[in-house]
Amino acid sequence: MKTLSFGPLRSRKPPQQQRAVQRVNVILQATAECLADGALLDLSTTIIANRAGIPVSSIYRYFPTLDALLLELYLQTASELREALFEIFADQDRFPGWRDRLGAVLSMQRDYLARHPYYRPLLMRFITNRGPVAVEDEDHEELYSFLRSRWAAGGDGFHGGDPTVVANTTVQIALAMEDLIAAQTDRDASRPYSAELSVILEGYLANYLRDD
Repeated sequence: MKTLSFGPLRSRKPPQQQRAVQRVNVILQATAECLADGALLDLSTTIIANRAGIPVSSIYRYFPTLDALLLELYLQTASELREALFEIFADQDRFPGWRDRLGAVLSMQRDYLARHPYYRPLLMRFITNRGPVAVEDEDHEELYSFLRSRWAAGGDGFHGGDPTVVANTTVQIALAMEDLIAAQTDRDASRPYSAELSVILEGYLANYLRDD
């Protein structure tokens, strides 16, 4: 598995010393590798420490529990996906219409899932902790707020609906289908659900957005 790039810690105060930053990255990398190997059910800090070649105590210095470590990896992943998503929205030259942007976003998510085999089991870990409200954390709230503001200002030719409701519903649909896609055993099994997500979202948004 390729070496991953991680940003500052999101679940706690980031360490200041470069050596500590590197140690945290080693821990997160080892965790991702263990998840990619299918070790979710048996995963432990001991297994991760052995994979990283460090004492278990080094993990507990930064992450008090296994769940805290997995949450950090999840938040790092969510941040990377969010940045990629907003880059697509900002690229009006390559993706001039809302259907173009929707297709690019869904394609990016599919490619990410294929290139990061740890993401599927990681997502499954947090599905059971995700409530029915789509905007319950920072990343989903930012996407929801962005879409609501964009459509409230008439972006994408929005018409005929409440931008707050449509934005919230859009995020809800995407999250529900993301959970279903992640629950599939492999990439081949998830393809029909990825295609269905495209059909569902495009059909729903066509009621409120105009083609350029």
